[in-house]
Amino acid sequence: MYIVLLSGGSGKRLWPLSNDLCSKQYIKLMNPDEAEHSESTEKCSMLQRVFGQLKAASLSENTIVCASDSQVELIESQLDGQAEVAVEPMRRNTFPAVMLSCAYLLSNKGAKPDDVVAFLPVDPYTTVEFFNKIKSLGEYIEKQDSVIGLLGGVPTYPSTKYGYIVPEKKGSEPFAVKGFREKPDEATAQELVDMGALWNCGVFCFKLNMAAQWLDKYGVTTNYDEMVADYEKLPKQSFDYEVLEHWKNIVAVQYDGIWKDLGTWNTLTEEMKEQSIGDVTWDKTCENSHAINVLGVPMVVMGAKNMVIVASHDGILVADKHQSSYIKDCLENIPDESRFEERRWGTIKTIDNNDEDGTHSVTKRIKILAGKTMPYHTHAQHTETITVISGMGKLILEGTEVDLLAGSTVSIASGKKHSIKALGSDLRLIEVSLGVTCDDEQVLG
Repeated sequence: MYIVLLSGGSGKRLWPLSNDLCSKQYIKLMNPDEAEHSESTEKCSMLQRVFGQLKAASLSENTIVCASDSQVELIESQLDGQAEVAVEPMRRNTFPAVMLSCAYLLSNKGAKPDDVVAFLPVDPYTTVEFFNKIKSLGEYIEKQDSVIGLLGGVPTYPSTKYGYIVPEKKGSEPFAVKGFREKPDEATAQELVDMGALWNCGVFCFKLNMAAQWLDKYGVTTNYDEMVADYEKLPKQSFDYEVLEHWKNIVAVQYDGIWKDLGTWNTLTEEMKEQSIGDVTWDKTCENSHAINVLGVPMVVMGAKNMVIVASHDGILVADKHQSSYIKDCLENIPDESRFEERRWGTIKTIDNNDEDGTHSVTKRIKILAGKTMPYHTHAQHTETITVISGMGKLILEGTEVDLLAGSTVSIASGKKHSIKALGSDLRLIEVSLGVTCDDEQVLG
């Protein structure tokens, strides 16, 4: 059985920490599941938490991630290269992503057409038992032909935020699915709960040989390289709309444990064990409020009730918890300029970005992880001045190695090919770029 984590979204519902480069599933605010037996006290991302749970359920070895090219370095960094990435050539919703993943498994992973694959979102808040349930669902689908299997959560209240799986009738599992209802009003949600409908957890599985028939009408094959070239031929539709709503042979099993979509600040803070993360001081009049401060400067919160406060280099959010669910409506005129990037070799934090009299300057704080090397690259239109804060490393400049020690300052002219490697421990730098533009990096390998 194969697992595909669908992680291509660009969600901004956790702004100012989430953006196109770092979607909500990569933000490190979670605690590892206790079943992972991790001794680390560091926060993890939704991706890292889910992958750890897959590992605990013995499902991680055959797991891949489907994501966009801009997210590959971040995924490889967070999972330490333990999962391959099927790269979408462009974002086209979940049906193309699912088909691309099937092609990747068949072409690049040695999967057989009658192998079972399960797809799930990368951001559910749940327990290891959830993944054990997926495993048992896959074992059932393995014995069937042309059947799609779903996993539904037993509702704990009539939610209007989730979609519902409507059964023909409840009985022994798995049971036949009659249809679906997407985000109903409260009265309808109560009716659905009363009739035994389940929350749609976004989990579905089938045999890989079924993908070919869904692709045939678009003239696309299950060869991965050919599909990448023909990707625009696939409709920009969800897998639910393109397949599930029309498929006759669908079954479901239910999961009655903890499950939640942590898609908004309101739901995420419900699962935060701490009232705050970062340098935050509260007064005694605050109630049911949470704060996250990654700026490295003090934050003081007074009289806050049912509030979420988030301060990052990309912006500051001060919102009522319920109202925070509608943040996307407020971001239409705010440019998506990430000031923090996580790469496979380290991190980049932009601390100043200025444009005066036709000259652009950018100041960045860079950390290169011990033993890692940033890609060999060049800049055509700006110079760089690097000052080492701590650690030791080597600058490879036009093929010549230069030792870097704490306090060293090196200037790199535009057009010069260069890279930097950290030796022994993490290498921390301040980089100041100056030129006509400062976003013209050309990676050479």
